Amino acid sequence: MAAKNYKMKEAFVLVGVIAAGKSYIGRLIENCFDIPFFEYEDIFIEAQKDHPDDFLKLAEPLAEKAIFEFLDKRGRICFENTMNRPYSLAILKKLQQISDVRIIYVDTPIDLARRRLRQRPKSTHVRWTKEELDKIYADIRRVELDYDIIVDNSSSSDEEIRRNLQELMSERVWCSDCVEISFRGQKLKFDSWSGVNLTPYDMEYQPWRASFRKENLGYLRHYDLRPRDVVIDAGGYEGTFSIYAAKAVGETGRVIVFEPDTENCMKLEANIRLNGLTNVIVVNKALWSEDKTLKFNNKHTAGASFFFNASPHAVEMSAVSIDNELERLGISKVDFIKMDIEGSEIRAIEGAKKVLMNNAVNLAVASYHIISGEETSTGVEAV
Repeated sequence: MAAKNYKMKEAFVLVGVIAAGKSYIGRLIENCFDIPFFEYEDIFIEAQKDHPDDFLKLAEPLAEKAIFEFLDKRGRICFENTMNRPYSLAILKKLQQISDVRIIYVDTPIDLARRRLRQRPKSTHVRWTKEELDKIYADIRRVELDYDIIVDNSSSSDEEIRRNLQELMSERVWCSDCVEISFRGQKLKFDSWSGVNLTPYDMEYQPWRASFRKENLGYLRHYDLRPRDVVIDAGGYEGTFSIYAAKAVGETGRVIVFEPDTENCMKLEANIRLNGLTNVIVVNKALWSEDKTLKFNNKHTAGASFFFNASPHAVEMSAVSIDNELERLGISKVDFIKMDIEGSEIRAIEGAKKVLMNNAVNLAVASYHIISGEETSTGVEAV
């Protein structure tokens, strides 16, 4: 087994004209992808109040210091900058030396940006004269950077922007200290703080447990996956079972993975690409007895798919039944279902009656969760 440690931090830099909506995109990235957006314009606003003639010279070193302190503390940062000043390019160069940097251009027509600028409150932004703005816009046009992606912020909806960013973000979802494992032709990345618990003993003496975890193999104790099998992985997390199953069923088989947590789902998709798999369908939805909206504790861990006793920070999440989702996908044949969805197993099985009646499905269902003080094993067996 080969293991590789990644220690680099991550920085996402939003570039565009003034009033392009860079901060709006930054907050959207924070809400959708849990990458902290750092707003530091207050440094310039305060400097402009006291020193209107040379506030940029005073504020720029303070802003640079604040950006790197935030990155050191959090390991990840998303921030916006027009990149038309020497200090901006110096920051970018330093970031590229110590972190993985992704540059996102927020594309907005200048006429629209000027209209937005006239409409926004002056007290919460740096004030510019018309001559200063004309020079800034002219300077920005001359900025030449290698952008990783261009986001249209003139007419796109939030959902369209999120989808546009999805693939870029899924490639950079790992924390600043993650581990990549290669074992028996399979590859996986894990955040060092995740539930995988990669201790030195695991890495040296239990490579199979370290990469695919003992409980995942336990799901196959009574069934051997075969080529052409169609497998449902309910509760995919970061892909430990999905990748094993996809390789076992081969190109003629198929794996359908249900994972409701957005960040877990991005890591799952990244691990699928890491292995070059084309026979996996990822469904970023929860499972239930019917299609509906449920409360979801968005923990970004193996136990995130949990609808009972929702926390005050729970978010609304789309849930589907297995029968309905497979019908939408045009899939009728199912050979094996692995299910570990933090106590929602009974409801999910109730939503798979058609599949279970029409196929000789082999089941491996977790039944050790405690709901309302009782293990789910009794209810699972009854269903």
